[in-house]
Amino acid sequence: MTRPDPLSSELAQRVVDTVTTRMDRHVNVMDAHGVIIASSDPERIGTLHHAAARVVAQGSAVTVTVPEAGSADRPGVNEPLEVDGVLVGVVGVTGDPREVGQLATVVALGVQLLIAQERSYDAATRRSTAARELLAALTSGGLDADETAARLRVAGMGEGPWNLSVWADAAGDVTTPPATAPQLVSDLNSRRHHRAAVLHGLLWVLTRAPHAPAVPGARGLRAASVADAGALLAHALDLRALAGHARLLPADGGTVDDGAALLLGVGHLPAASLARRAATVARLTPSDAETVTAMSGATTLAAAAAALYVHRNTLVQRLARIRERTGLDPRVPRELAALQIGLLARTALERGAG
Repeated sequence: MTRPDPLSSELAQRVVDTVTTRMDRHVNVMDAHGVIIASSDPERIGTLHHAAARVVAQGSAVTVTVPEAGSADRPGVNEPLEVDGVLVGVVGVTGDPREVGQLATVVALGVQLLIAQERSYDAATRRSTAARELLAALTSGGLDADETAARLRVAGMGEGPWNLSVWADAAGDVTTPPATAPQLVSDLNSRRHHRAAVLHGLLWVLTRAPHAPAVPGARGLRAASVADAGALLAHALDLRALAGHARLLPADGGTVDDGAALLLGVGHLPAASLARRAATVARLTPSDAETVTAMSGATTLAAAAAALYVHRNTLVQRLARIRERTGLDPRVPRELAALQIGLLARTALERGAG
């Protein structure tokens, strides 16, 4: 069995302070050498507890009725302290052994439970901190491909491919992480090959493929099955650019592909550029915007008309109206792209950057 980490004095003192809030007895916690590392009597911390050393040596409780000559021990009962089935220290309750015998057993069990809980909490905190540091490094812009690969290996994420995604609350005027983000971060960081953190107003999730968790009811974008560390780094920087424009993220999540190139490009644009491009489509109505979207996803006018559930002639009329209002013809690929960018910029600016 793997031996647990040594019992820290800080953790032991937190536990002692917890169990003695409603007790009129002194409680001591000794390490595996019998040294008092935490106590409700601060003057005893750092001294050797001879009875505790005997507990460690024999693995069973030791009662002190009359302390050994020359020792600083006091009357009481000392119980073995086990964590994960391994003896890591001793718990002692000071007092007449006839009065504190049963109490010492109960206190020892309580201390074991609290230490197990605290260690579990501390481990979860360490995992979340490490995940946050990894994702912060990926989005910092200060790494190269080799440094990224090294950090991934150290973090236990091994070799690719990886999945990287960002998620934002589907509602709201500014960029905020989903309401479920705190629980998701805790849950995902407890799994192998999963790392999650809230950064830049978004929930970030990094996993080894084929894992690709979704966040129902949130807006998101995934860079899926990225095999190269340099490419993963590039995706991380692209996705960070969208942190101020969560309204651009697809509802229920989309995938970074050629179709998302315009979206990512708009995310990198400064506010002045967004305003200039949004001005191009300022006169377009929601119906016009739907028409542009339909044209961008179709290869023929007939297919676009079918997507809009309108007659082909109606579509032609809409296209003529868009051209009149913007000076751009949606039937020309380059001008259609300009219309798409304009609409994305308008969406990004509608309620302000996050």
